[in-house]
Amino acid sequence: MPDRRTTAWTLGLLLPLGLALASCGGDDGPPPEPPERTEALWNPCDALDAAGVEREFGGRVTEDDGTPTSPLCRFTPAGEGDPVIDANYQLYDAGLDALFETFGHSRTATVTRPKVSGADAARLVVAADEEQLYVSGFVQDGDLIQTVDAIDPRPFDRERLTRAVTWALGELSAHANGSDVS
Repeated sequence: MPDRRTTAWTLGLLLPLGLALASCGGDDGPPPEPPERTEALWNPCDALDAAGVEREFGGRVTEDDGTPTSPLCRFTPAGEGDPVIDANYQLYDAGLDALFETFGHSRTATVTRPKVSGADAARLVVAADEEQLYVSGFVQDGDLIQTVDAIDPRPFDRERLTRAVTWALGELSAHANGSDVS
């Protein structure tokens, strides 16, 4: 059974082709304008919300999920010293291992493979400097690779932030697979 994402992408790709073929008739007029895209195909904020982010990451946040035609998923802290969280995605049919090969290697970052129920693969990249902790999480479900980036200023809790990013990856994966783990 195809999922919503695959169906939406397929329709999005085939619709302009169908319009082009339909315009090849005997009309001498210009081809019709393609329909305006009115809704995004995917938004990671559909799987995450401010209450869950506040519970897992700590602090108070404001959610910004963009607009239906220009989605984004960002949680900004209401107070100083709390983490900033951003979620995004890309379609990449070669998979997470191949994507990681394109990144290069860092001598200071730690890369782990957390278990995310239902996901094909997952990675956490953790790095810190004198001022901040950076945690980037990646989860693969088919050709969908979703990311969560969290930046937490000192004093930061490394264990909590890595656990929270792993939680967010689980929420994103469950949503991609059509289930709800909250």
